[in-house]
Amino acid sequence: MQQYLQVFLNNIQKKNRKSGMCFAVAFTSYEPEEGVSYVTQSFGIEIAKRTGKRTLIADARHLSQLNIMQYERIAENCFPTDVANLWNLPPEEVHGQQENVEEIEGDETYLQTFADNPIENSINNLQTLRYAFDYILLDCPALRVSDEAVFLAPETDGVMVVVEADRTRREQIQNAQQTIEAADGNLLGFILNKRQYTVPKWLYNRL
Repeated sequence: MQQYLQVFLNNIQKKNRKSGMCFAVAFTSYEPEEGVSYVTQSFGIEIAKRTGKRTLIADARHLSQLNIMQYERIAENCFPTDVANLWNLPPEEVHGQQENVEEIEGDETYLQTFADNPIENSINNLQTLRYAFDYILLDCPALRVSDEAVFLAPETDGVMVVVEADRTRREQIQNAQQTIEAADGNLLGFILNKRQYTVPKWLYNRL
């Protein structure tokens, strides 16, 4: 995975230097359990260590259930980890409905249930988080079972698709690529995960 990480870091650091703005990336896969969370966490740790910049790993599903559109509420939901410069917005089971009371003109108030607009919530929350972090890594569910990565793709700077070695089929990889591109997302590449070496890794690297 180190080779993917190095190429990824080179690309995002180059773009981040040019724009001076937060770089947000969505990680997903075609099928569930291909190791998206593991890859996202691994990348987050290395980015924080190598860049020294404020880095956030955010669970995409939880992002849609929160109200952090006010900057001051970020600290209530994003927690520092044991790794310097790395924060985490973890997954959380939401029991019941979450509601936001928003005051409109006059004395009228409206109850807005977040569950009614999860996509809009995710996008708005992501925009707020961009002001607080230099890098945001979104841990998204698999494309086959969820639309999070599809709807977030055009709102991020790119999408990385995790591919499990000896499991993901060629047509599934092509389907993932077509899905991201059809959503107007920027496909940054594929990451081969869970590769099994038939020879010791140190010897394989010398071949």
